[in-house]
Amino acid sequence: MKFFRYLAALLPLAVALAVAADPDSTPAPAGDVTFREPFTLKLHVDKEHYYEQHFERIPYVFKGGVYLFKGDRFGVTLDVNDGAVRAVAYQPKFETADVTFAFSQDVAADGTEMMLLIIRNHTKYRIAVDALMTVPDREAPLGTSILPIEPGLSGYESWPHPIVQLLLHDIRIDTG
Repeated sequence: MKFFRYLAALLPLAVALAVAADPDSTPAPAGDVTFREPFTLKLHVDKEHYYEQHFERIPYVFKGGVYLFKGDRFGVTLDVNDGAVRAVAYQPKFETADVTFAFSQDVAADGTEMMLLIIRNHTKYRIAVDALMTVPDREAPLGTSILPIEPGLSGYESWPHPIVQLLLHDIRIDTG
């Protein structure tokens, strides 16, 4: 049941992306949404194969969700009130962000690859986050776990397969 709620949360993004891809349709979402420039993602799959996909304008942060692609390195500011995260906003100045993200794909000499996410928590709070990922040749997103990140520390997560897009959502203060 919880998984279907996450899928429903992705629906506004799908609508926003469709609108952003067609400039003659309804205007893109208003507000402080910062979009990436169109890009082509290229992922190493194995020694001989690559996955490639073109993306039009995609937000870094949208409705509290952080959207990550290989090569991303940016931060967010958290609006924390009464011990709860009220809003998450894209922060273009990496050095002043409350939480920073670096998402990469490392390829070993033998052709094996690994996706690596580094989250640095510059707040005084223990941060918890849920995650969904999309992988090549699979339409439905998959849930994945992210360990809570302690105040002032970094968290490292890795996956032994290519990830097209990683969505971090339900960013919250973890009291336990």
